[in-house]
Amino acid sequence: MPELPEVQTVLGGVIQKLGTKQITGLECYYPGTVIDRLSPQDQPFPAKLRQGYRRGKYMILELTSGFALIIHLRMTGKLVWDKDDGEPKAHERAAILVSGGNRLRFIDIRTFGKITLLPGTQVHEALPNLGAEPLQQGFGAAYLSARLAKSKRPIKTALLDQSIVAGLGNIYVCEILYEAGVNPFKFCNQLNEEDFAKIAAATKLILAQALMHNGTSISDFRRVDDKAGSFQNFLKVYQKEHCPQGHEVQKLKQAGRSTYLCPVCQK
Repeated sequence: MPELPEVQTVLGGVIQKLGTKQITGLECYYPGTVIDRLSPQDQPFPAKLRQGYRRGKYMILELTSGFALIIHLRMTGKLVWDKDDGEPKAHERAAILVSGGNRLRFIDIRTFGKITLLPGTQVHEALPNLGAEPLQQGFGAAYLSARLAKSKRPIKTALLDQSIVAGLGNIYVCEILYEAGVNPFKFCNQLNEEDFAKIAAATKLILAQALMHNGTSISDFRRVDDKAGSFQNFLKVYQKEHCPQGHEVQKLKQAGRSTYLCPVCQK
């Protein structure tokens, strides 16, 4: 599933491509991909993009008409800017139609992705309960300690909880905990302030590096221009056999997901 760096990379491409162009419509080609929360009298299109922003793994496009699109890529979704030839491509589940003969194709092999069309005033209530944005000022050791110091959950499981930290997923949590030197199976209530400080610092560092390289493309993730990200070339433990120090990386199951760790660097 695309995580914070991938979603932010896609959002930046969408904002750049839309610019001041008119959005003329939204078409759905697969049942359930588009969730329409409008009243019959509502007219969201045509409209221009007023602003776009990210919350966790969700992209929000606010329109000048007072309506909004919430886009969740889920497992395999991607937005691809293309010329509009009037026909959906393979695995194209929906499309945002744009003036000048263009469209943003919502390609989704697994069909889990969603585009919600709704009044702009309802965006907040339509989103799930999301925790702190890890790249914003309020995220740090004090926040993690306040939320997790008494928790009996493993630290990796806690960091994957979107109500604690918004936007993190399996790849980046593995990398963050390696960078911080913290074992992913260690319980939160066994961590001290120094551990939380290292985790917070590692989170900001890893995410910033991933954004600089346009995200991680291991399987399906693509940018709006359909090109891959390149941070997969800089991963240190995820799907690796050895860490940068030459130690053998372990692959273990944790809460139904693969956890990669170095038992030496992350005692």
